[in-house]
Amino acid sequence: MFSNHGLLRVVGVCFGAAGFLLASSAAAQTQVSREKSAASYFARGSEWQARGEFDRAIDDYGIAITFNPRFARAYYSRARAHLSQGDVEAALIDFNRAIDLDPRHAAAYNDRGYLFSEIGEQDAALADFKRALELDPRFARAYYNRAFIRIRQRDYEGAIADYDRAIEIDKKYVAAYNNRGYARSAMGDQAGAISDFDRAIKLDPRYASAYGNRGNLRFARGDFDGAIADHTRAIELNPGVAEGYNNRANASYAKGDYDAAHADYDRALAINPRYAEVYANRGMLWLRMGRMAEADADFAQSLALKPDMKSSIERRVGLLPQR
Repeated sequence: MFSNHGLLRVVGVCFGAAGFLLASSAAAQTQVSREKSAASYFARGSEWQARGEFDRAIDDYGIAITFNPRFARAYYSRARAHLSQGDVEAALIDFNRAIDLDPRHAAAYNDRGYLFSEIGEQDAALADFKRALELDPRFARAYYNRAFIRIRQRDYEGAIADYDRAIEIDKKYVAAYNNRGYARSAMGDQAGAISDFDRAIKLDPRYASAYGNRGNLRFARGDFDGAIADHTRAIELNPGVAEGYNNRANASYAKGDYDAAHADYDRALAINPRYAEVYANRGMLWLRMGRMAEADADFAQSLALKPDMKSSIERRVGLLPQR
């Protein structure tokens, strides 16, 4: 027969277990509640960020992190918001924390690599892009970003290989076509470059950079009318960029349309009064027009802004036909 004492002891243990389970359940519910709060603030922060309200986004991500200090995505998103505001130091701290919490966060490596590239830490950037691609071999943006570093390093073959991979993954990657065209042009593959610029424009007829790049290549090939047409379209799409006016002016100058060139150089300088190359270009125009005082003034201004242009200006002046 079972003794009543034994039964009471068993019941006692059950009560003890029930008490323990109730305490654990309360703790679990508290943790679940904190995680739900963190998720709620994170979601609102993401909405603020999408609207460009970065201060509010940062505040909400901070609250989310307070509720869940191991919320890697919140650190990552706050890092991106800081980066959008130009706060590189805060962004780097948050990217580092996101990666510490989630070492397989490919996007965090990619974006930290972008940050490193922006502050001139090219080796660190390449290492991060490499890690991002190890974690996600189909991460088109990481190939694109690594290619951009390779262009800066004049490794055009490596850049083209990365752009090839990015385009293979995303056949509508407009910026990758545009930049691969630039790299192909630098390698002397003008036909390949034109093909890439054409493809970028076909995919996005409002992609101003591709018109500008194609215009520069047409200028180099002596197609000045084609260059003017492309730079005109780039200016229509992005009228606040001084380079478009400078580039169109160069094509007009090459055609002998000095009035049009003069007007565009003036527009470029109105947008960017510290554009040393435009002063040099306008100086050459003044020389062609026999206006020596104006030429000297523009050359002097160009050298004041960029002293290392001296040899380039002297070489270009020396190539002018003697009057």
